Amino acid sequence: MRTPRRILATVLCCALAAASLTGCEGASDASANLPEGPTITIGVAADMPGLSRLHDGSYSGFDVNVATYVANELGYAKKQIMFRSVTVSDYSKRLNDRFVDIVAAPLPIGITSSDDATTFAGPYLSAAQGLLVRADDADTITGTDDLAGHTVCTVTGSGASDGIRGLQPKARIQERATYLQCVTALLVGEADAVSGDDAALAGLAANEGSQYLHVVSGRFGTSLHAVSVKAGESALASKIDAILKQMVTSGTWRSFADEMTNQLGYHPSAKLNPPTIRSDNG
Repeated sequence: MRTPRRILATVLCCALAAASLTGCEGASDASANLPEGPTITIGVAADMPGLSRLHDGSYSGFDVNVATYVANELGYAKKQIMFRSVTVSDYSKRLNDRFVDIVAAPLPIGITSSDDATTFAGPYLSAAQGLLVRADDADTITGTDDLAGHTVCTVTGSGASDGIRGLQPKARIQERATYLQCVTALLVGEADAVSGDDAALAGLAANEGSQYLHVVSGRFGTSLHAVSVKAGESALASKIDAILKQMVTSGTWRSFADEMTNQLGYHPSAKLNPPTIRSDNG
């Protein structure tokens, strides 16, 4: 199996020969001056404060820290790591197109194992599906039972809409492309709640301020953060599993989690975290 270093070298050569290739799109996310030598391109979200956020040309957050750690342990120095934005609805396509080599981000809610499109290593964070509401509605929307007749915004492809329909079929579902679009809909009154990964919702609430947004207590559904690779790359996934286990046992995971908690006020469930890294990638 080819390693990410060879893969990236091939992609970059293709980019020079035929800039119109699909896998070469989106170069604006990368550094204008490509680093010399082998590189690894990592797909991350751009709109999740505290987890993975693009700001002033650079990415930061818990997912980015984990991705950087993994890349370092695979043998890449900081200057050899390139980040590109992906979404939950297109990350598998981006992996298969070789737009990115790996992805570090939440899986669609409810997904607990690899599928035909991708293989994942981890998870490195076990979160849940939650709700985000306006601060003024914190006393009236306290859980899914209160969503009947209300509009709930979810991110396309995240799996959150299925979770809401299963628990509250009388809720109206409104899908948007990104979390930030859902937050805008919530703030202007086009939606009454946002449902999604509760760690991502905590970041959005912290970004806007507690006087505007409130994360509803209670957990439902499963939201796993994992490192995804192209389907069938089980050897690479197995190696990343070992790296993630090392990250947990060395205490590095805890330092990343504490940084996230200090920034967002989000406490990963002690019952579910640090998560058990799967070991069925062979």
